[in-house]
Amino acid sequence: MAARTARGKRLPAWRHLALGIFTVAAVVFILAPLAIVILTSFSAQSYAIFPPEGYSLRWYANLAAQTTFYVAALRSLVLALVATAASLVVGTMTAYALVRYRPRGHSALKAIFLSPVVLPKMVLGVAVFMLVVKIGFYGSSWNLVLTHTLICVPFVIAIVAASLANFDWSLQEAALDLGSRPLPTFLKVILPQISVSVFISGLLAFVTSFDQVETTMFLMRPGESTLPIEMFLYLQRWQDPTIAALSSVLIVFAIFLLVLTSLVLGRRKITTLQTSAEPGP
Repeated sequence: MAARTARGKRLPAWRHLALGIFTVAAVVFILAPLAIVILTSFSAQSYAIFPPEGYSLRWYANLAAQTTFYVAALRSLVLALVATAASLVVGTMTAYALVRYRPRGHSALKAIFLSPVVLPKMVLGVAVFMLVVKIGFYGSSWNLVLTHTLICVPFVIAIVAASLANFDWSLQEAALDLGSRPLPTFLKVILPQISVSVFISGLLAFVTSFDQVETTMFLMRPGESTLPIEMFLYLQRWQDPTIAALSSVLIVFAIFLLVLTSLVLGRRKITTLQTSAEPGP
């Protein structure tokens, strides 16, 4: 069957073939490194080599014996969850204020809020480190929480602001005219309409915080490293495939998040379609 465009036009055969080749090449380009890591994690050799000359689960057993990874993973998970929750609250309210009230200089304010995205994380880490040392706040775990929140907030602002740009504000005005207070109106009228954007921005913030290395290196206390840094430290001492085994576990975790996202977004889409199909009064 010939492929068609979104407008229903039939694609020429050569364009159909070129599109198929490009799609296959893109999929191979994205998945090939992951496949190499997963195959290397089952290597029977004492060093990382591809393709493996034999297969074994010994490096998964070695990973299970590394208690430092458990502690670091738990610390990264807690840090990412707290930073995600804080960035969702701050970023959503900031995006709401920028879009709804459009304060004077809102374009400049938005650029300032989004600047941590383009600022090199190493520079940001040095700047925050010098600041917390200057004010005598170095050594607290809240430094990492605040810094990760600072890095995650721009993603929430960008995604939620884009969603609010097409919001029908007459719904909010109608709720306020009927006597609803501002906070319940936001929670019951606005938030359900932008829940998909909030969920996606929260997922992106969580991954960004969990994977953060540069700024964490400047602010973590001795003996309290996160999982990415613990992986670097392990590679400095050992070159066996244990890190490949850990990376494979993280790949499975990422796939779980993708499936969860697809289920949530799919159910939300079905709900939206059902709501749209309901007859009016």
